[in-house]
Amino acid sequence: MTKLALIIRFLWFCLFFSVGAGAMTLAILAEPELLNYYLSRRALDEVYAQNEKIKELTDQYNAQINLIEQEPNVLERIRVLAFNQPLRREDTVFPRPSSQQLRRQTQMLFEMLEQKQNAPRELPYWLQRCIQPNIRRALFISGGALVMLTFIFFGTQPRAKKVG
Repeated sequence: MTKLALIIRFLWFCLFFSVGAGAMTLAILAEPELLNYYLSRRALDEVYAQNEKIKELTDQYNAQINLIEQEPNVLERIRVLAFNQPLRREDTVFPRPSSQQLRRQTQMLFEMLEQKQNAPRELPYWLQRCIQPNIRRALFISGGALVMLTFIFFGTQPRAKKVG
């Protein structure tokens, strides 16, 4: 064989062997390691998001405390919202929602929060497919077959015996 043919043969061997070994490795690592990796990464992202939210709330509270210390009249305006106390002004009637309306709105808020918390933590589509037992088994067998065929077709050729 010429040198160019040997190089092309080697490249084909590397390509098919890599694909076959990669398929087998993916089939082996898909269920415990990759699944746990993606779930842990998603949980870590959620913790970071919660920490950022806590930092923002802390900054807001500190800003409100500073504002209350500088202007005591702000406390009177916040008191109405924080403690659900009615406003007291002469010659003014403020509408008050009924308890049924408040209950409905509260229930809707809790449902929205529950849906947000119970949102499915989706894995990548390729990982969802690789986790399925039949596909995982087929991936391992096809990878093994590809590695075996690679050695059969692109392995070393027997050397011709020299006569003489």
